[in-house]
Amino acid sequence: MARPGAELVGRRFELDTIDGALADVMAGSFRAVAIRGEPGVGKTLLLGELAERAGGHGLPVNRGRATEFEQNVPFGIFIDAFERLAATGAPPPELDLLTAASGGGQAELDRYRLFRGVRRLLEGQAGRRGAILVLDDLHWADPASLALTEYLLRRPPRGPVLVAVAHRVAQPPPGLADALVRLDSAAVQLAVEPLGEDDVAAMFPTQPHERRTLLHRATRGNPLYLRALAETDEETLTALARQAVDDRIVPERALLDVLGAELATLAPEPLLVAQAAAVAGDPADRDLVAYVTELPDESVAAAFDVLTRTGMTAPEGPRFRFRHPLVRAAAYWLSQPGWRVHAHGRIAHYLADRHGPLLVRAHHVERSARPGDEDAVATLAAAATATRHASPTMSARLARRALQLLSDRTEPADGVADELRILLARTLGLSGELGESRKLLHDVIQADGPHRTEAVAFCAVVYRLLGKLDEARALLTNELDRLPARGAPTAKTLLELAGVDLLCQDPAAVCRHAGEALAAAEGDHDTGLVPAAHAVLALGLLQCDESDSAGTHVDQAAWLVDAAPDAALLPELGTLGPLAWVELHLRHPERATRHIGRALELARGSGLAHTMPHLLIVDAYVRTRRGQLTEALASADEALDCAAVMNAGEAVAMAMAVRLRPTLWQHGPRAALGVAGRSGEDGRPGGGWWSGLAELGRAEVYLAAGDAQGCLAELAGESADGATASSRLALRAVASVACGLLDDGRRQAGEALRRAERSAGAHQLATAHHALARVRWAAEDPDAGTEAARTAVTRFAEAGSPVEEGIARQLLAELYASTGRLGAAREEFGRAKVLYAASAATWLSAELARDERRFAARAPRPRRSDENGLAALTTREREVVDLATAGLTNREIAERLYLSPKTVETHLSRAFAKLHVRSRVDLTRRVTGSG
Repeated sequence: MARPGAELVGRRFELDTIDGALADVMAGSFRAVAIRGEPGVGKTLLLGELAERAGGHGLPVNRGRATEFEQNVPFGIFIDAFERLAATGAPPPELDLLTAASGGGQAELDRYRLFRGVRRLLEGQAGRRGAILVLDDLHWADPASLALTEYLLRRPPRGPVLVAVAHRVAQPPPGLADALVRLDSAAVQLAVEPLGEDDVAAMFPTQPHERRTLLHRATRGNPLYLRALAETDEETLTALARQAVDDRIVPERALLDVLGAELATLAPEPLLVAQAAAVAGDPADRDLVAYVTELPDESVAAAFDVLTRTGMTAPEGPRFRFRHPLVRAAAYWLSQPGWRVHAHGRIAHYLADRHGPLLVRAHHVERSARPGDEDAVATLAAAATATRHASPTMSARLARRALQLLSDRTEPADGVADELRILLARTLGLSGELGESRKLLHDVIQADGPHRTEAVAFCAVVYRLLGKLDEARALLTNELDRLPARGAPTAKTLLELAGVDLLCQDPAAVCRHAGEALAAAEGDHDTGLVPAAHAVLALGLLQCDESDSAGTHVDQAAWLVDAAPDAALLPELGTLGPLAWVELHLRHPERATRHIGRALELARGSGLAHTMPHLLIVDAYVRTRRGQLTEALASADEALDCAAVMNAGEAVAMAMAVRLRPTLWQHGPRAALGVAGRSGEDGRPGGGWWSGLAELGRAEVYLAAGDAQGCLAELAGESADGATASSRLALRAVASVACGLLDDGRRQAGEALRRAERSAGAHQLATAHHALARVRWAAEDPDAGTEAARTAVTRFAEAGSPVEEGIARQLLAELYASTGRLGAAREEFGRAKVLYAASAATWLSAELARDERRFAARAPRPRRSDENGLAALTTREREVVDLATAGLTNREIAERLYLSPKTVETHLSRAFAKLHVRSRVDLTRRVTGSG
């Protein structure tokens, strides 16, 4: 469709909308534009106009288009979009991952990192001006490209980026609509309608009125159809007009017939070249077309000259692209089916001889292979393996096709079919199709071949994901009866059973099965089974409050991990997360940091993306404890991205949970409550050693927000995790005091201290003493509270927890101030300020500054005489009076002193009675001596 003048005919509203989106981007905002409409209505032209206008403003434009016949090359539309950027002298490193993923390389295993890399690439391009990503014909995009597009819309690039997409009305990409709705005002959706009769008149001003009317009726105002049929005879137009009236729209098939008739007028060689180009790809390589057609190079070049002269193709560098996807479709379907199969086969052979991209080869093999073709099976299996993480849907289709080719073999496959079934089952498990995955695995188990144990192990994982923990236990237990007492398969099965025990919150069973796994793996020095068994056993013992034994095993695990080569650790890499977590609780924060750092480095370098979410979650937790709040949030965000890409709901919930404390300390209760709300929407961790941490995080946020009742409600249940039991009791004690339940607070703080002393963990002891200090202060015993707060400070320092040490020092300063030790209070305020600043605890720093401003008002005032009656007040009453005269409300006083508003009101009433005053004004005059 040509443009009369400077405007697209009939598209003023759409162009104004596009201009508005571009203006917002150049002002620094992210925007998304989604254009939908029927084929040929002008979606591509609008995207082209957007790209041209953005380029006119100097913005970098990345423009890609999906194609109908290449839907099993991962990230194909993005490869097309960044092709020019990749051709520059120094392409960004993120493009290496994208290229490897599309070609079946190792990098596609790390799909979440690739997604983040593309987002960073756009952010880097944008700078302060802006960058544009245009994705056309998204309805034909491969599943991996659709997943990446949805990711960019759900987690938009930071900064001035515009993502523009176009798709057909009848073929909306899955998930796109929901992602756009979540963007709210940052997304614009344009429904492009056919042109009216006035627009047709503007397009063809020299045509007679009667013919313009016939054209409009025959095409229903579709711009592409209008151009294609502009020279058609009236008899054909009349027939199409009658069909359009009957069907309300012109069927795409009708236009394909018209385009096919146009192609059929070509001479034999140009027609053959057009058909070969349609099979080879868009844009098509001239050498490949020559190989398919078996024509001399000169004849192919001459044929492309003819196709370009007639407007069917256009040169794009050394290759040729069809002017519109429908022209390519017409050329493809005009060829004979048998010839198409032969052409796909020749292309597959051509690419194999030249070591072409695996997934492009698989695309042609899938369409040309015959049953029993072992080379084709191997190619499809390799492609399915390469794409199982990048695009599970595509991987499943390739694996099914490979199994189908094996089905007619006269002799039983030597384990190949079972390998393919396990591959397909794993792929289906990644994409959430757990029922079919389980069925395939049971087929392998029943076959009782060499892959049985592997199938059992993954089937147990599927049962865990389905929440069928009893079935998982039964399956693993039954397999153990078939296995020898010693050996790697037995140890692996026992470790998997210990993982089920963790989800069942059965620490005794964890210890039993991990201990048996350790015995089964005895003497195995070539794998990571022995250190993995020590690490899991240490975790179970810690949950059973057996800290000394846990320490012995975690030390042994650490020594073995440090001595093990990378290759030995890779199969059991996930167990380094529990190892680091136990080390952190047993006063080894440096070791925990080193081990989780090594695990992440190995996971990233080897493409073991499935281990990443939980490793990153542990990393975020370790960094939070060590006061690296910015880095903790970055790890939590990365874990959230990775888990979301893998559809790992449990990991998504836990990634949100580990964001709570660093968000609270950096951004305050309101932001943390937002995170807690989103974590509730995404679900809560269902079990395991991490569920108690999630509850503690939410409870702490509620308490900081002044909702002590919400804190108690969150901690109402009992946890089987001994490692977090004392922390739960300590937090309940503080919340109980805030609710005016002083006796409950005393009991819970005492029990927290007893549990912490049994564990001997520095952090548990620090938390218990911190709670005890709060309780004793509420009980009007500031001297005892001060002693407990000093102990908390010391223990938090031993545990390597600088933020919590700062919180304890701030409490200690308030206790010093309440007893008149103003110099000591100032020193503790200063130390807390330094700790907060070093940890980037922004919100805590702001709260501390506010406390310092109120410091003078909260300190006891000198008693000039007993005539004003202040000597009659208790310590707690005097603290409440001082805060009231400083202008704080009852609720603010309650939050500051960790009391309930009702308790504050009681203290004020008693003070009013003792001082013989009736209002806060009178109270202020009495205290200040101004009345």
